[in-house]
Amino acid sequence: MISPGICGCADKEAEILLEEEQEELSSQTDETVDQEQENDSGSRKEAVTEKPDPEPTQPPEEIYVDVCGAVTQPGVYAMKSDSRVFQAIEAAGGFLPEAAGTAINQACALSDGQQIYVPTKEEAEKGKAGQPSGGAADPGTGGAVTEAAGTGETQGSGTVNLNTADSAALQTLPGIGEAKAQAILAYREEKGGFSGTEELMNVPGIKESTFSQIKDKIAVE
Repeated sequence: MISPGICGCADKEAEILLEEEQEELSSQTDETVDQEQENDSGSRKEAVTEKPDPEPTQPPEEIYVDVCGAVTQPGVYAMKSDSRVFQAIEAAGGFLPEAAGTAINQACALSDGQQIYVPTKEEAEKGKAGQPSGGAADPGTGGAVTEAAGTGETQGSGTVNLNTADSAALQTLPGIGEAKAQAILAYREEKGGFSGTEELMNVPGIKESTFSQIKDKIAVE
């Protein structure tokens, strides 16, 4: 016959073992869940922090420009395509003392095959800033194409010479039509030429208002 006391102890011991097994199983389950959550969190973190590699930056292309005129070392120079006129002048050794640096736009962007002509102060004063003979108008200098000598239609600076311009050249000036152009030519022939630009106001039909519009576009040589 089994003693009730011994049976009770056995039941108690079995109950304790069962509780321990349940606690151990629960602990293992919690550890598994924690590990899965940690792994999932790490995966999300990597997905968030991972960034695509930036595309490689293409280096600027190389261009060639001709720097001439009043610079220390005239010549053809290789420049980056995003360079400016002042950088090309620096590459040519900078301005000579007699250079008219303000006669050109040093902030202008360079282009392949461009010619940059730096005039002297004397050339700039005489309205001859711009391209050398045979050159085209250049955005870096602000100069216009120089016409053949004797026509006087335009000068290097883009001005019209009152003493040599023909009717067509005079009509390129603001406010000067065919009638006023003929009046200018008649006055020039009668007086033997203009001694100064302000003398243009002596021409019949040319008033101060008209002169004010064109005074920066005319010259007398």
